[in-house]
Amino acid sequence: MLKSMTKRSPRRGARAMRNGLQEAILGLLAIRPMSGYDLSRSYQRALQQIWYAPLGQVYPTARRMRADGLVKVSVQVQRTRPNRKVYSLTEAGRNALVEWLSRPATLPNMHHEFIHKLFLMNQVEPSRRIELVKAYIKRSTAWAAELHRNAQKLETTFDGPHGESAYYQLMSLRHLCRIVECEAASARQIAIEIRAKIDLRRNGKLVLKRKKNPKAQRKSTRELAFGGLSLSPAKTSRDPVVTP
Repeated sequence: MLKSMTKRSPRRGARAMRNGLQEAILGLLAIRPMSGYDLSRSYQRALQQIWYAPLGQVYPTARRMRADGLVKVSVQVQRTRPNRKVYSLTEAGRNALVEWLSRPATLPNMHHEFIHKLFLMNQVEPSRRIELVKAYIKRSTAWAAELHRNAQKLETTFDGPHGESAYYQLMSLRHLCRIVECEAASARQIAIEIRAKIDLRRNGKLVLKRKKNPKAQRKSTRELAFGGLSLSPAKTSRDPVVTP
């Protein structure tokens, strides 16, 4: 039995969370209403790896979204257990979700530890470099296999009442699986190249040649990372919103 709690009118310009957790919660509630516990558990299980935010922020964010009028709360009365607060989308919340989904996706803002460590791998003892790369290959390969198994399980839900939702969840899962497989494949190639470099150095055949560049020599040491080149995507004009 659900008993609605006091509704609050949407605030103008309801704020979006910088860490993206608001969009994650809106998406989960679009699947079905959930308690705070279910939201936290579902986010940790299904989304945190691809849409990271601190898990401890789920409850505060949900409460803030209620104050902003994006979600509403009902009380589920339980006889043998404490009553549950169940969150569901308001019209404003659903509109906010659709508006966000209608914008073209931006490129990932990564916290990619392997790339960062690879960038500084010369600081590690040569004997450890291949070992560290192989450890990443092993973990990536195991994760990709687990994602494949999950994809096969998800395929069996297409005939249910949420078949269309399951289909697009499968598409996102397959995309993630391809990314992880690419991680493993690239790391394997890196391991081959590092091994070849180590072998050349051991045989005394490795000679590093640097081209003279007077302009580069005048640059400050702050600009030496990647030779002063930027790895950020080129700035372009903002893509138009796709009308839902």
